[in-house]
Amino acid sequence: MKKVLIAYFSYSGNTRAVADSIREKAAGDIFEIKPVKSYPAEYTAVVQEAKKELNDGYRPDLAAGVQDMGAYDIVFIGYPNWWSTMPMGVFSFLEAYDFSGKTIIPFCTHGGGGLGRSERDIKKLCPRATVLRGLAIRGSVADRAQNDVSAFLQALGV
Repeated sequence: MKKVLIAYFSYSGNTRAVADSIREKAAGDIFEIKPVKSYPAEYTAVVQEAKKELNDGYRPDLAAGVQDMGAYDIVFIGYPNWWSTMPMGVFSFLEAYDFSGKTIIPFCTHGGGGLGRSERDIKKLCPRATVLRGLAIRGSVADRAQNDVSAFLQALGV
């Protein structure tokens, strides 16, 4: 049996809701990706900060790490779509580990941009991993997307 990790970053709670749904159905361990420095509470400020981080190629330090990444075969990576990709803390997370031989399954919440270019970015960051097609859930329905998550996992055989 393959060991599953669901690692996610959530700003508003939408991605957390999808991560929890995946955990319930895939019976994996869960890990929250948290930058040491929190983002501003005000939406416009966080959008501006996210854009600046992306433009600067900034990699924030993370508050914690996964104890034994080597134990996992399948890693779900969850995040909100920020500027057509992942928040920079997710970049920090992906660069911190060797994903060689692992299967990475992205999932994101979004306001209309779907997965953007995040799948391509994950493939660049983790060239020795198998990156499967991801799941995109509109943030406005994230807390009630259990059927979409179930269908996605069933199609993957997870």
